[in-house]
Amino acid sequence: MSGIDRLFAVMLCLSFVSLPGFAAEPLSIGEAVRKALGHSPALGAAREGETVAREKIGEARAMRGVKVTAGVSDTRLDSPMMAFGARLDQGRISMADFQPDRLNDPDAVNNLKVGAQVVLPLHLGGMDRHAERAARFGLDAAVQDTAHTSEETIFRTIDTYLGVVLARESLAVAEKACETSAESLKNAQAAVEAQRAVESDFLQAKVHHSQNQETSLRMQNQYRLALEGLATVMGVASASDYELTMPLLLEECTSCGDEPTVLLDTALRQRPDYLALLKRADAVSQNERMHRGAVRPHVLLGAAADHNRDGFDGDGHGNSMVFARVDWNIADGGESSHKAAGAKAQARQLKLAAEALKDGIHLQIREAVTGINNALERIKVSREAVENSTESLRILRDRYTAGLAIMSDLLGAETSLLSHRMNYLKALYDYSISRARLKMALGELTLERCALLHDQASAAEK
Repeated sequence: MSGIDRLFAVMLCLSFVSLPGFAAEPLSIGEAVRKALGHSPALGAAREGETVAREKIGEARAMRGVKVTAGVSDTRLDSPMMAFGARLDQGRISMADFQPDRLNDPDAVNNLKVGAQVVLPLHLGGMDRHAERAARFGLDAAVQDTAHTSEETIFRTIDTYLGVVLARESLAVAEKACETSAESLKNAQAAVEAQRAVESDFLQAKVHHSQNQETSLRMQNQYRLALEGLATVMGVASASDYELTMPLLLEECTSCGDEPTVLLDTALRQRPDYLALLKRADAVSQNERMHRGAVRPHVLLGAAADHNRDGFDGDGHGNSMVFARVDWNIADGGESSHKAAGAKAQARQLKLAAEALKDGIHLQIREAVTGINNALERIKVSREAVENSTESLRILRDRYTAGLAIMSDLLGAETSLLSHRMNYLKALYDYSISRARLKMALGELTLERCALLHDQASAAEK
C-alpha cells in the first residue's frame, strides 16, 4: 500500500470515528396513526370494496344502454324449408326453385351470413332504475365500511402506541425498584457486618431484590413485545428506532359528565358501521323492487341488418329491418316473487341487526364513560398513594438505619411503592384508552376530529 493509500485509509477511519451517534426518530401518536393508515391491508381492502360498489352503479346503468351485437355464421343445409329460405336470403331464387321435386328434395345449400343488431331498451319494468338505486346505496355502505375500518385501524394503533408507553414506563418503575432494593440489600449487609441486624435480614433483602429483578425482566419482555406490535401495526421492520414522544396524558384529566343517551343520539348520526347497515337495508329494499320488475312489460326498439351469400366468392344479398318489441314475462314459475320475498326478508334482517348494533353502541358508550370516570378517580387515589408510599419508605429507611425498624417493614414499604406506581401508570393508560374508546363509540375517531391526534400532528409539523 502506498503512502497516499495509507493516508486515505486513516482519514476514512477517523471520519467514521467522529460521526455522532444516530438519534432515535421522534414518533408522535399522530404520526404512528398516519403510518398505520398508509400500511393497513384491511383499509386497502375496504377501498377496493368501494371500487367494486362503484362499478355496480355502472353495471346498473348499462341495463338501459344500447346493446350492439354482431355475428358471422357459415352453414350448409339441405332441409327443404331452410334451403329455400337461404337461397331466398341470398337473392338467388329462380323459377326452377319452385319445381316440386326440387322443393321436396333440394341440393345442399351453403349460406355465409354476416349480421349486426342494435337494441335500445325503452322500459325495463323499473328494474334498471331500482338496480341503480340499490348500487348507490351499496356504494354509500362501502364508503361507511372504509370509514369504520379506518377507525378500527386508528384505535388499534392508539392502543398499541399507549401499550408501548405503558410498558416503557413500567420498565422504568421496575428498574427504579431494583435500584431501591439493591440499596436496601447493601444496607442490610452493612448492618449484619456491624452486628446491628441478623442474617435473616440480609436473606430477606436478597430475596426481595431477586423478585424485583424478575419483575424488571418481565417488564423488559413486555416492552419488546409491545414494540413488535407497534412495528406490525405501522408496517415497519422495527419500532426500536423510534422515540415515542407522547406521555400517557397530554391534557388535563377531565371527567365525562354527558348523558349516555345524549351521546347515543350523536353516535347514531356518525357511527360508520351503523350507517352502513342502514344503507345496506335500503339497497336490499331496492333489490326487492328490481326483482318485481322482472314480470312487468319490457319495451325496446331495435334495428338489424345481415348479408347472406353462398361462400366468400358467391353471390350475396343484404337485408335489414327496424322493429319495436314488447316482452312480458307473465309467469316465471314464481322465481321473481321468491327473489323479491327473500330480499324483503333480508332488509328486515339488516334493520334488526342495526337495532342490535344500536344496543351495543349504547353499551359501548356507557362502558367508555364509566371507564373514563373510574380511571380518573384511580389516578387521584394512586397519585396520593405514591406520594404517601414514597414518604413512608423514606422514614422506614431512616428508622432501619437507626435500628428502630425491622427489615420486613422496609421491604413491605418498597413493595407497596412499586405496586402504587404500577397502579398509577395503569390508571393513566386506562384513562387515555377510554377516551379513545369513547371517540370510537361516537364515530369520531378520525385524524380530523380526534383532538389528541390533531394536536400531535400539528406539533409534528411545527
